[in-house]
Amino acid sequence: MNGKGKIITYATAGVLISLVVIAALFFSGVQFPGFNSTRTGTLMVLVTDAPVNLTHLNVTIDSFSLLGNDNETILPFSGNRSEISFDLLALQNVTETITNTQVPAGNYTKMRMTVKQANATFQDGSWMDLQVPPGKIDIIAHFEINDGSTTVILIDMQADWVAISESGNLRPVLKVVSITTTG
Repeated sequence: MNGKGKIITYATAGVLISLVVIAALFFSGVQFPGFNSTRTGTLMVLVTDAPVNLTHLNVTIDSFSLLGNDNETILPFSGNRSEISFDLLALQNVTETITNTQVPAGNYTKMRMTVKQANATFQDGSWMDLQVPPGKIDIIAHFEINDGSTTVILIDMQADWVAISESGNLRPVLKVVSITTTG
């Protein structure tokens, strides 16, 4: 290997090692000075649906969390419920409140819901239990919670008809439709 090849190899190895160290710090939950804040704002998350080719798509969520500020925070469901169940298809042009709670002010990059159970009813009346590999659905959205403000996030959760009919998996298409902040 010539000198130029060695430099490229060492540079590539250095970049990869740096990425591994950064990822390890991120996932370890290490708190750095200056990144901890006790200020809070309100986060309200709503879910809705666009039409699909099913008659019912029942989903039960038993965990909803917020990722950002170098940690994952499990949020309480609205109405002090231990889980939330809904027919996703009944949410066309209406919303279901998942959570409405105080969270630390800061930048967030993802929400995660754990699906306990899901099943679909087809137009011919037959139904099937659905799998949610790997059991969690991540919703990628960058947003900021400001001190003393309320942030409302509307998520459009659309069923992937092809995945349901061919594999029995619930792999919804999730779109953050709007993020509004007041206060």
